[in-house]
Amino acid sequence: MSRHKEIWDRWIALWNGDLAVADDLLADELRVNSPRLSPAVDPSQIRDRAGAVALIGGVQAMARLRYETVIGPIGDGDLVSGGWAFSGTYNGGMPGATAGPGTPLTNTGIDILRVEDGRVVEWWSAAENLTLLATLGLIHVG
Repeated sequence: MSRHKEIWDRWIALWNGDLAVADDLLADELRVNSPRLSPAVDPSQIRDRAGAVALIGGVQAMARLRYETVIGPIGDGDLVSGGWAFSGTYNGGMPGATAGPGTPLTNTGIDILRVEDGRVVEWWSAAENLTLLATLGLIHVG
């Protein structure tokens, strides 16, 4: 298995709830470049593994999601990228959301990970959040 694929597979495992993976996968200090979905959490302020694990754990607390790889991973030097999709159900608890527990959720996105010494030191996430936010009742489109 290539080093890039191994890192990506652990990344998806982390998002699927295996938070123990974080100790070996995420650097002590890291940067997060991800869209802000809630006024309560600003991903750009995360600077360490504990903050990243809290963000991921918070997502998992609000929704039972299953992530899968839909493209990649693609690796080049210290960069690993892949496309993902998730599906699952909303548990409730997101400030301002009007969707009820059990609401089906889906989303797709692309993550780019920068790795040093085998650990993620920075990640960028781009997701199709418009539909997700509308499903949760946080925005209205139409």
